[in-house]
Formats: sequence, structure tokens, C-alpha cells
Amino acid sequence: MAQALGLIVVGVVAVCAYAVISTRAAEQAARQTAERLAKERDQLGQLAARIAAQGKSQALEGELARMENEVKARQSTLRALATGEMGNTTGFSPFLAAFGRQALSGVWLRTLVVGESGEELFVQARALRAELVPAYLRGLGREEMMKGRRVTELKLAAKSLPESAAPRAEAGGAVAEPTQFVEFTFVAPLRLAEPAAKGPGQ
Repeated sequence: MAQALGLIVVGVVAVCAYAVISTRAAEQAARQTAERLAKERDQLGQLAARIAAQGKSQALEGELARMENEVKARQSTLRALATGEMGNTTGFSPFLAAFGRQALSGVWLRTLVVGESGEELFVQARALRAELVPAYLRGLGREEMMKGRRVTELKLAAKSLPESAAPRAEAGGAVAEPTQFVEFTFVAPLRLAEPAAKGPGQ
């Protein structure tokens, strides 16, 4: 019995010792895991703080704002064109095409200004001879773009440039302008609707 009790005591002591060792190992592993988690949590907090401190990229924000403004401007322009707020919605190509069709030998354009969305028209040109001017104007008058317009100002002047001031022909073979010519300008805005005539007593 003494031997049996001795064996039991030894067994209990061994079990207790194993339990203590296992518990200590588990506690150490738990501490190591907790320390790792705390370290990773700190690193994550530091990273979040850096990102928050840097904020959004100013360059990207500026580019985004610029693109948004461009989109809004284009949308506004399209709306204005669709509703006719800008007046002429066909562009200026009809004017260029008309002057191209009415090109006349001995007459050359110097200035063409189309303003107020096509409502204003200013032309400055030169002709070799004075009789070419009315022929040129008659041709333009047959163009669609001249309908509804009225020439409100027409000027003609004979010009003579000194040889020293006259443009010379370039090396590429371009013909120089002559030193004697007739310069003419005219203004042809769209004709506004005439006010209705007032009757007697109005």
C-alpha cells in the first residue's frame, strides 16, 4: 500500500508539474500573440495617421476641378446653341464659302470680320480697277449669306504705294501686290425689322 500510495503521489506530482509547464507555455504564447497584435495595431494606426495627414492629392483635385469646369462650359455652350441664345448656330463656314465662290480675278480680300454671331459683317478688299468693285459686290449680293443684310457703309479710295513700300514677290513664286489699286470697305449688318408705322392718332 505504501508503494501504491507512493506511485500515486509521484503521478499526481508529475501531472501537476506537466500542467504548470503547459500553462506557462500557453501564457507565454498568449503574451507573444498579444504583443504582436499590439505592434501591428500601432503600425496600422501610424499608417492611418500618415494618410490622414497627407490628405488628398492637390494635383489630382486641381485636375478634377479643371475637367469639371470644362464639362460645365461645354454643356452650357451646347445649351446655348440648341436654344439659339448665341444667334448664328451654323458657324462662319457659309461666309467663307460665299467669298470663295465669288472670287474675282483682279480682286483680293484683305480683311473679313464676322462679329456678333454673324449679325455684323465687315469687309476690306482691293481691286486692280474701280469697275471691278460693283461686279464683285453684285456677285456677293446673290449669296444666301447676304440675304437680310443692308450695306450701311461703303468706302472706295484709290491707293498708290511707293516702290520702296510695296510688298515684293517671295522666293517661292508668290506674286507681289501691285503698287496701284482701289481699296474698298463695306459694312453689311443684318437688317433689323422696321418698326410698324403708326396710324393716325397713335
